[in-house]
Amino acid sequence: MHYQHWLTLIIIAIVAIVCHGLGSQFIGTMEFIHAQVNAGQYWRLLTHAFWHTNTNHLLLNLAGLALLWALHGEHYRAWNIAGLLIFCSIMSAFGVWFLSPHIDYYVGLSAALHGLFVFGAVRDVQHKRFSGWLLLAGVAVKLYLEQHQTTDTTAALINATVAYDAHIYGAIAGGGYALAYWLFSFLRQTSPDTAQSPRT
Repeated sequence: MHYQHWLTLIIIAIVAIVCHGLGSQFIGTMEFIHAQVNAGQYWRLLTHAFWHTNTNHLLLNLAGLALLWALHGEHYRAWNIAGLLIFCSIMSAFGVWFLSPHIDYYVGLSAALHGLFVFGAVRDVQHKRFSGWLLLAGVAVKLYLEQHQTTDTTAALINATVAYDAHIYGAIAGGGYALAYWLFSFLRQTSPDTAQSPRT
C-alpha cells in the first residue's frame, strides 16, 4: 500500500515549526483569545492552530501528525488533507468560542488532529473495515476520560491548561467532514456527467 500526498503534511509541519521559531513577538496576535475574537479578530479562529505553547507541545503535535499519516495515509489527498485540517481548526475554535466560554486561551493542532483521526476512522468504516469502529470507540473513550481525569500530565508537559473541549469539537468536525466527503464522492460517481457511455 502506497501512501501519497505526504507533502501537504510536511508543509503544514514546516509552517508550524516556522511559527514556533518566530516566538512570542507574533503569538500574541495569532493565538485564540476569547476577548480578541469577540472584538472581531476572526483570523485567530485559524491561526491559533499553528502556534504552540512550547517545544514539547509542538513536538507532540508533529508526532501525532506523522502517526496519523502512517495510520490513514491511504485516505489522504492533497486537497482533502489541507481542507480537513483547516476546517477542523476553524470549527474547533468556533466550538470553543460559542460553547466553551471558560476557555480564554487556546493554541495548537491537537483539535485538528482529533478531526484527522476521526476522518480516517470513518473512512475505514466506509471501506468496511472493523478496525474503523474500534478506532472510533477508542477516541470516544479518550475524549470521555479527558473530561473526567483528576490529574493532567499533558498540561504539565506543555506548560498550559489543555483545551480538552476543543478535542471534542475537532473530532465532531472530522466526522462531519468525512461524511460530507463520502457524499460528494458518491454524487460524483452517480452523476450522469461522470457515468461512462455504453459502447457501440
